[in-house]
Amino acid sequence: MNDYGPGVAAGFAFIVLGIVLYLGTIALVLWIGYLIMRTAVKNGILLADAERGRPTLGGGPGPSAPAGWYDSSQGRRYWNGQQWTTPPPVPGR
Repeated sequence: MNDYGPGVAAGFAFIVLGIVLYLGTIALVLWIGYLIMRTAVKNGILLADAERGRPTLGGGPGPSAPAGWYDSSQGRRYWNGQQWTTPPPVPGR
């Protein structure tokens, strides 16, 4: 009588190994594609910012003015909700 037990177990193990390798290859391809797309989008945004003349991350003269502030040729102005005024005094100065 033939005993196919070890052969069946080896065949099953190879099928499972093949499925794991197949799914792992698909996952690796998707991950590499994601990394390539992420880098392309980042570089595209940086290029678009450079073409517009906007400073990139970490660049520029400093933080922007808070909401309501406006720099004009007459100096700094502040919108208090009703009209443009001079900036309110800073406490402690």
